[in-house]
Amino acid sequence: MYFDNAATSYPKPNSVLKGISQFLETESGSSNRSSNTETNDIIYETRSKVANLFNVKFPTSIIFTQNSTEALNLIIKGILRKGDHVISTAIEHNSVIRPLIELAKNKIIELEFVDCDQYGFINQQKVLDKISDNTKLVVINHGSNITGSVQNIDQISKKIGELEKTFLLLDVSQTAGHITINNEELNADFLAFTGHKGLLGIQGIGGAYINPDIPLKPLMVGGTGVLSELLVQPSGTPLHYEAGTPNGPGIASLFYSIDYLNKHKISKISEELFDMTSYFINRLSKFKELTIYSKPNALGIVSFNITGIVPARVSHFLLAEFDIVTRSGLMCAPFIHEFIKSGPFGCVRISLSDNTQKSELNHLIDAIISIVKDSEQSRNVNIPKVYELPSINNWSEEL
Repeated sequence: MYFDNAATSYPKPNSVLKGISQFLETESGSSNRSSNTETNDIIYETRSKVANLFNVKFPTSIIFTQNSTEALNLIIKGILRKGDHVISTAIEHNSVIRPLIELAKNKIIELEFVDCDQYGFINQQKVLDKISDNTKLVVINHGSNITGSVQNIDQISKKIGELEKTFLLLDVSQTAGHITINNEELNADFLAFTGHKGLLGIQGIGGAYINPDIPLKPLMVGGTGVLSELLVQPSGTPLHYEAGTPNGPGIASLFYSIDYLNKHKISKISEELFDMTSYFINRLSKFKELTIYSKPNALGIVSFNITGIVPARVSHFLLAEFDIVTRSGLMCAPFIHEFIKSGPFGCVRISLSDNTQKSELNHLIDAIISIVKDSEQSRNVNIPKVYELPSINNWSEEL
């Protein structure tokens, strides 16, 4: 049984698999490089579907990348210049942390992080208090891949909307496809997304919404299939940011997966995932040996630890003895574990999808209870050497 959908959703809908197969069998040429036009180009049509999904005005403001990591790097490195101040949070993924730390290490930016509570929620006022005259970018993870917390950013986006030189970047890698994302309400200048999680596409496709009024330096330059006489990258979206042949099959997977999500209603998926995480937490919260780091949420994520057993060992037991796939460790988000107090080894994460059956969830719960009841025999004989996690309070000391 598969409970690692926050890493990559599985299985993919049949309509997505059939659609990709049809694309590979019938599509010839590449976007901008053949007889394709906006009226029959699946890449342009997918831009429109993504734009509608996020409620942004112009399909051409949707940029395709290989994943959200590339999208985040494109935005972060494309807008920041020497002397800029950046604010981010303790709940970020390394896809945000590492490019920001790299720029700080090279003395390009001033960087500050805001903490979170024990469930991974940030205090908006703490973000607002850090905004200064040279704050160029505020980067926030819309949904935590560790706890499933979804951030309320209404005060932050309202304030940033009033500022001319400060912009808001939301990482919607975990929320896209799980909850409704209406950028008319969120008012983010940039959104970064990936296709292989809640959007139910395949690996190797992601992208960004880029406010067309905010020019960015492209991450790379090269062929576009048009305007070949220009010796510099063409201006304007999406050409300015999309060098090279695009991932046609990956984009096609989004074309069909968004149809699936529209048919099955994201609002309904949100309700089902919230109910299932609530059920899971309620069933297990009575066990004093368990520490649960999540509240019921629409992302389908619950993280926990069993006292005395390192999380990797719990995941091993679940797989070896019960044929259940989970995820354990720090999960590419090193800062948050300091605040949810999950220790130096991280936690065990289960993540559901709209395909998860109640019977499967009950099997998982029974398996965890079995490990808890047998915990005296399951404890680590030798606890691994404890190391220190990086902290938002001392990260600069390591540079």
